Amino acid sequence: MSQTQSSVFPLTHPFTTASGVRVEQIELKRLTVKDLKQVRKISKDPADWDEPLIARSTGILPEDLDNMDLADYLKLQKRFQLVTGMGESDEGVDASTGAAGEVV
Repeated sequence: MSQTQSSVFPLTHPFTTASGVRVEQIELKRLTVKDLKQVRKISKDPADWDEPLIARSTGILPEDLDNMDLADYLKLQKRFQLVTGMGESDEGVDASTGAAGEVV
């Protein structure tokens, strides 16, 4: 069995959680299919998945993520997307996934 890999993300602007814990760096742990299934129960829209998945990956409550400096959060979000592959573009994939209309 392989161990869960992690990635450490240092914060430019550390913050303190509601419980009084000072956060200066965040450890991003790899997620499992179970994590994705739990988040899909909350929302079917992939655009809504970053925050709850980041919370699961870091062990930081979503309410505490709300208190992060925005610049740090955006960098963390980008790192998270790279680690999970969710930030990869779909080059070459047909973007027309919507309704095509009537074909005559």
